[in-house]
Order: sequence, then C-alpha cells, then structure tokens
Amino acid sequence: MRASLGVFLRRLGALALAAAFIFFSPIPAGVVRAAEAPPSSSLGDAAALLLLRETVTLLGESYVSLPDMRKAYAEGLTALGRAAGKDRVEVTRTDPRTFRLSAGKESVEVRLEGGAGPSLEGVERAYRFVLAHAAAGKPGIEIMYEALASMTSSLDPYSAFMRPERFRALQEETSGRYGGVGLTVSQRDGKLVVIAPLEGSPAFRAGIEAGDEIVSVEGEPVAGRPLAEAVRRMRGPAGTGVRVGIFRAGWTAPREFVLTRAIVHIRSVRARLFEGGWGYIRLSAFHEDTSRELDRALARFRDSKTKGLILDLRNNPGGLLVQSVRAAERFLPEGSMVVFTRGRHRAQTMHFRTHSDGPWLRRPLVVLINKGSASAAEIVAGAFQDLDRALVIGQTTFGKGSVQTILPLSHGAGIRLTTARYYTPLGREIDHKGVPPDLEVAEPGAQAARPAPMPESPEWPEPLPAEGVDVYLDTALQIFRDAGGEGDMEALRLAALRVRARRMEGASQATAPAP
Repeated sequence: MRASLGVFLRRLGALALAAAFIFFSPIPAGVVRAAEAPPSSSLGDAAALLLLRETVTLLGESYVSLPDMRKAYAEGLTALGRAAGKDRVEVTRTDPRTFRLSAGKESVEVRLEGGAGPSLEGVERAYRFVLAHAAAGKPGIEIMYEALASMTSSLDPYSAFMRPERFRALQEETSGRYGGVGLTVSQRDGKLVVIAPLEGSPAFRAGIEAGDEIVSVEGEPVAGRPLAEAVRRMRGPAGTGVRVGIFRAGWTAPREFVLTRAIVHIRSVRARLFEGGWGYIRLSAFHEDTSRELDRALARFRDSKTKGLILDLRNNPGGLLVQSVRAAERFLPEGSMVVFTRGRHRAQTMHFRTHSDGPWLRRPLVVLINKGSASAAEIVAGAFQDLDRALVIGQTTFGKGSVQTILPLSHGAGIRLTTARYYTPLGREIDHKGVPPDLEVAEPGAQAARPAPMPESPEWPEPLPAEGVDVYLDTALQIFRDAGGEGDMEALRLAALRVRARRMEGASQATAPAP
C-alpha cells in the first residue's frame, strides 16, 4: 500500500509543484476533477481508512516542515470522540502520549509513538471503537471526515482537509466559472440582498434587480441562515432549474422566479479610463482567466494611448501563483524574477521568471494595496517594489507568505496543504510581515484585519471607485498629474513626496487654532 501510494504522490507532486501553488482557496486546472465522487452515505469503512492513510502520508511527506504528527493524531482522536455524538465516547489524555477512549465499561488506549506506523494503527483502532459506539445512523465516513479535518488544520491556519462537496466548490471558485443563476448577493440586517445580477446571466434575463431581497430558495426560507448555504443551494449543474423567492420594494408579497442555471463567469479584472489619460485596473483575484482578462484591458488602454496605469490590488485575497506571475509579466522585462519558493524538499524550491518583455514595460505604474491584499496580490506588489517597477501606495498588506498545494484524495476528497514559503525577488519574507507601501495612505473607517477567502458569491459587478470619493485613487491620480507625464520611478517618487507634503501642510492648517 505505502509503496504504491508513494509512487502516486511523487507523480502528483511533479504536477502540483509545477502548476498548483495556491493561496487561500484556488485549485489548478490540471488536478483530477471530483465530479464523479460517490455520495458520503455509500462509502464504507475501507474508504474511511484509506483516506486516513493517504492523508497521513501526505502530511508526513509533503508538508513545508517536519510536521508534529503527535499533535495531529491527538487532534484527530479528540475529533473522533466529538464525532460519535454527545456523551457517547469520552476521550481523555492519561499522559502526554496516551489517550483513552471510553464508552460505558468499554475502552481502548492509543499510545502515540515516535514512528508513524504504530500511531496510525492506534488511530485506526480508535476509529473502529468510535464507529461501534456512535449515534445510530451516522456514517463512518462522516466520522472520519471530522477527524481528518482536525488533524490537517492542526498544522497551520491554511492547511485543510476537504470533503468532496468542498473540493468541487473549490474548483469552481478558482476556475472563475460555476453553474448558477448569476446573482451577486450580500447579507444586510439579517436579509439576503441582491447587489446586482451579472449581465447576461439567468437572473439578469429574468428581471431580478439590485436591491431585491431573496426570501427563499426551493421554497425554503433563507432568513437567519448562513450566506454560503443560500449560495450553495442556488448553484448547480447548468441546465437545471431552481426556484428563488424574491421580494421587492413596492410589492405586496414575494414572487417566485424559476431560473435555469447556466455557466456563470466571474470577472477578476475591470477597467476604466480617467480624464487626462490615466488608466485604472481593478484586479479582484487570480483565477484561471485572469491573465487573459488583463490582456484585454491592457489592449484597450494601448488603443487609447493611456499615459499611466493604476493597478488596484486592494482586498485581493490571492489565487493561483502562476496567474500572479503572468499578471506581473505584463509590466516587466524578460527574465525578471517575480517570486521564488522554498520548501522542505528540493523540488519545492522554484524560481518564477518572466518569459518576455511586457506590453506595459515603459509606462508609469502605481499599485494600490491595503490590509486585505494577500498572497498572490502580495507577490505582485512585492515584485514591483523590489524591481523598482511601480510606486506602491496604501497600507501594509496582510502578510501571508506560505504556499498551499491542492492534492486530490480517494473518493472525491482533497487536501489543501502548506508545501512551501515564498519570497520576493530580493529575498524578503512576506509571512506575518506583509508588503509595506512606498507611500502610506490613511483611510477612513475600520479596516478588516484579515482578508476573506475566495468569495462564495462573486463580488462583481461592484461599483468602480470614483475620483473625489476614494482617497487611494485620488492620491494615485494626484501623483501622476504632479509628475507631469514623466514615466520614470524617480519622477513618481518626487511627485509622491510633493503630494504628501501638501497633505501634511493642509492637515496642519486645518488643526491650527484661530488667531
């Protein structure tokens, strides 16, 4: 079993390390799809034990550093007890290495030894014991799912075991396409409100409007339930129908819309041109189509003879590493280092360089960042900063410098595992530090301390920022205009100093006492 699994992992590792680096929640196009996974209720004990052995092997062989497997096993044993049901199995730690699982007069002891083999056998015994005493009707695979989730998450905040349904959802999020009705939604005051229907989507064609309240999905009320649950219920295979209850201001009662799901494309790039010839690109995430979308936006700016560009990476939680490198390549000369990674194994040390001169190589560039910019967004900002390619303004980024790889497991499940750490071209480590801006911009209101994972509901179309109401955007435009069309970094830096000096002078005058 171990030999064949090792061969599988080595082959998979070669694919994963070449194309599967992820940040927060993406998954590469090359990974085996899980659409044909059997339902959990049909999976037996053999499937559960196979998932346990596969997961343990991946943790031991592919984690970024030597994992604390005793801690992982301990968390798994505790989770097994919880999964059995309330008051069914008690899990106690009798000494630092020994656990006792008890149910009535029966019990089993598991000692976590230094070697993986004996400890794994002990966890398998514990699983069988819990299964024999679990609540009636609870499938063994569900019990194992909970144990594997606790084992994997014990390593770090970003490693996770994924059930088949979550694995499938992750593929949709990263591909930028999903089967659904095309509604951007949000929770406001406990209500599920439509931000906007995506243009051309089933919801758009049916006449659902921004501001509408979703009151039910398939006849089930959504009030008080998690946003993600309602979104999952509206998603599904293209061509299938779903009933959505809508209430609109001015209506006396909700109305039901029967929508036929279709493939919906989530846009990660939006663009506009400001007066004076200054272009703006909002890049919300890095998924499979991001570089193509970026190319279309840049082509539009080239045709309009745009003098300079603002690249907005605020609240961008990351995505596919390869896509972040391709995005950076559009602005850098051939052979530029964008990022490099280091892991526990030599194969996890990789250098990512540009392959050609970018089409936006010689025109000025300002990058906007904030505390919600993370992972792949930090790679782009850090590379531009190290290579002296762009003026970076805003707030210090989140600081997530670890690399996760998505690996498929048996029966449609998967694991998101931290396999390496990444560094900027000059060797700066981003983890827990972030990318500091060249020019700090104070923003009104509280800023979220942690960026969200790839959204359960697409964020587009959201209103693009407007001049006069967005301090980040206003600062970037002032810098461009003050530089007088000069494209070199020295001109941008000097303009930034002048803009900052004027703001400090204005603030000083505003707080000075009246004569």
